[in-house]
Amino acid sequence: MKRAAVLAPGYGGTAEQPILRALTSALESFGIEPRAITFRTRGSRPSKDYVSEMADLRTARDALRAEGHERVALVGRSFGGRIAAFLAEREPPDALVILGHPIAPPRRPRPRDEAALAATVCPTLVVQGDTDELGPFAILERLAANNPRIDLVRIAGAGHDFGAREPEAVAAAARWLDSVLR
Repeated sequence: MKRAAVLAPGYGGTAEQPILRALTSALESFGIEPRAITFRTRGSRPSKDYVSEMADLRTARDALRAEGHERVALVGRSFGGRIAAFLAEREPPDALVILGHPIAPPRRPRPRDEAALAATVCPTLVVQGDTDELGPFAILERLAANNPRIDLVRIAGAGHDFGAREPEAVAAAARWLDSVLR
């Protein structure tokens, strides 16, 4: 079975974002074809209701399907994870992975983000640093407790960028995708 994943960068990032390059190597080792993208809106404000960014994810996903991949996941780093969750809410992929979900930055709750993640119907993994200031782990635990489709991986001592713990976050995502996309 041909398996693939669309990889979306964090805000302002590109397909060459270091965590996406690391994830590309990890996924290839499991026989999962990665397709990293750069959002067309990079360098400017996101599009209204993220229409352009969701279209970029959809285009990459559809291209992988057209190439014969039977199982396709959406994977996003931070902002890219938000966009993947919004698309997954409308068009569920075979799996969804979010690396560092900025679900509730300080003094900026994001009820739409919470609703999208809570409503997920596909297997979903959120890999989160337990000191992530943009995505408090307690919020993700609450959402996961009410949705059996959501798995959480806590990266101890890591913030939003994972820092020295990035290899652990990447490995957890790749192993999970390998098991779920079979």
